[in-house]
Amino acid sequence: MSSPEAVKTFHQGTGGWVASQLEACARCGICAEACPFYRVTRKPEFAPVWKIELLRRAYRQEFTLAGRLRTALGLQKKLEDENLAEWSRIVYEGCSVCNRCAMACPMGIQIGPLIQEVRAGLAAAGAVPEEVASAVRKQIQKGSPLDVTDKLFDERLEWISDEWGVDLPIDEQGADTLVVFSSIELMKFPQNVVDTARILDAAGERWTLSRKGREAINWGIYEGNTEHTKLFLNRVLDAAKELGVKRILVAECGNGYDALRWTAPNLVHMPAGLEVTHIATVVAEYVRSGRIKLRAGAADGNGVITFHDACKIQRRGGCIEEPRQILKILAPRSFREMSPNKEAATCCGAGGGVGAIKAADEHRYAVFELKLNQIREIEADTVVMACANCRVQFLDGVAHFNSDLKVRGLSRMIAEALV
Repeated sequence: MSSPEAVKTFHQGTGGWVASQLEACARCGICAEACPFYRVTRKPEFAPVWKIELLRRAYRQEFTLAGRLRTALGLQKKLEDENLAEWSRIVYEGCSVCNRCAMACPMGIQIGPLIQEVRAGLAAAGAVPEEVASAVRKQIQKGSPLDVTDKLFDERLEWISDEWGVDLPIDEQGADTLVVFSSIELMKFPQNVVDTARILDAAGERWTLSRKGREAINWGIYEGNTEHTKLFLNRVLDAAKELGVKRILVAECGNGYDALRWTAPNLVHMPAGLEVTHIATVVAEYVRSGRIKLRAGAADGNGVITFHDACKIQRRGGCIEEPRQILKILAPRSFREMSPNKEAATCCGAGGGVGAIKAADEHRYAVFELKLNQIREIEADTVVMACANCRVQFLDGVAHFNSDLKVRGLSRMIAEALV
């Protein structure tokens, strides 16, 4: 680990926006109660305001007179002396970068993006958990953090096509929509691929998949490395440009939707006129325009159904009402909101790469139990979500706590209700 590299990255990344955010922070600590990792541990270092402390010190020691004096007089140790392994534990194992903390901040500070800046410094210093670093290496070398090579991608799609009898077009010129799945969906939830295909076909959509741009998830963001983030974004965007599509449709991947919809326009060149959207948004459009019809009440009669708001799709992405519009058609009598919900919903505990880090399991399960208790309070039998990463966490968490809660993907329920 190299502390000077972290400091250098902090200094290079501290522009006007970062400086204004750090100066505005009153360090009041109100953000702490909004963080599920702080709530379940009560560890002061897991408070969001402390997670950005490394960045704050780098800023003050380099760019403020008071900070320079304090360091020169020995009143504050130089940043190079910091224990980066400890900071790595705090910002990778104890933070899903869900940005719920920003909603509680009385100053309106975007704490999540600042924590991402801290991750950038740690990534430059080589202080990234091995599980995250390994996933990044695989995505660089093989195109997927789950070892889905070109060959395996083709084999998997052929098996899905044969098994379920669906047509899965690949690299088709003239398509309007490029669909991107995460390798989680491809390998763990192949039914997602089937359901998405059936929904799009029912709507008469001209769509395609792409070998080159096949991976929705972006582990460069989890890592905090800008160059890796750009590399993975451009694989998808270059494929979209070569195929001449009008939009990219991200299936059930919160990280992929966030990366392509919000991160990409601020980091790389976007093809002119290219739209990025999510499957839930598209289905809501199809229903409103009459391109597909869903059987009203198709999901009623199986107990109470609730919806889990994924941090990157709902709070960050704004796709809040569309899933609810769909569920109110599918389960008008049995749909019930848990609390808190929508923008204020609690993270499931596995985002930001936390789900891959073994050392974070204790905290990850504790955070999930917060969510599970919210579902228990409304006596829900089934929880629905539109993010495969969240679904992995839910299935694991339900098994860990020996719960009989049913976990379902939104696309599955939609496909089942197609008229």
